[in-house]
Amino acid sequence: MNKLTKWVLTLLLLSLSWTAQAQASSQLEQDLTALRAWMQQKASQADETIRAEWPTVKQEFKELSYTLDRNTKKLSDSSRAEYNSIKQRYQQWEERNETRKAVDLEGPELARWERAMTGTTQIAKIKPARLRDAYLQLLTYTREQRRNWSLRDWDYAEFVFGELNTRKAEVLDYLHNSDKIKIAALQVEFATLKKSREAKDMYHDMREDKR
Repeated sequence: MNKLTKWVLTLLLLSLSWTAQAQASSQLEQDLTALRAWMQQKASQADETIRAEWPTVKQEFKELSYTLDRNTKKLSDSSRAEYNSIKQRYQQWEERNETRKAVDLEGPELARWERAMTGTTQIAKIKPARLRDAYLQLLTYTREQRRNWSLRDWDYAEFVFGELNTRKAEVLDYLHNSDKIKIAALQVEFATLKKSREAKDMYHDMREDKR
């Protein structure tokens, strides 16, 4: 095989490789577009509808994100950032629905907790400008009441906190930087208070076991 033939074959292989990569990249972009449209459509539905259809919703997301999950590095920087944002939003959404399913929260009682902690039972409709105040109210209520909370109470508190986090993810681009920083600090504080309760429970259980 002469040098010219080798050179032609090399160019051909490079061309085929580039074409395959371009096709794969194009398919991934199409998958991302489909996932984006699906997420927007589901986000527009009422919470009650999503909860009723949750097993199906969960499976649909798994199917739509399967290829993207395994080829994230092949996405462009902007597409990768968008996919990670969509995935984070879904994970918060999943956590909220799975938590409610696990503890079987009661509607009227949950509404009472939502109103007490955020000032509204329509958390999914909180305006971006009002979100910081909602977090402040939630943390103020938690600081004042947590010492008297049972584990069941913490289930409700965590669920409301998850609802607020989901709303934050939905309107993140519309929040002022100062609000983002303050909300992040409040999120950390809530997690710290919850861990403090868990640590106290573990210590209590250990003392009970030694008796």
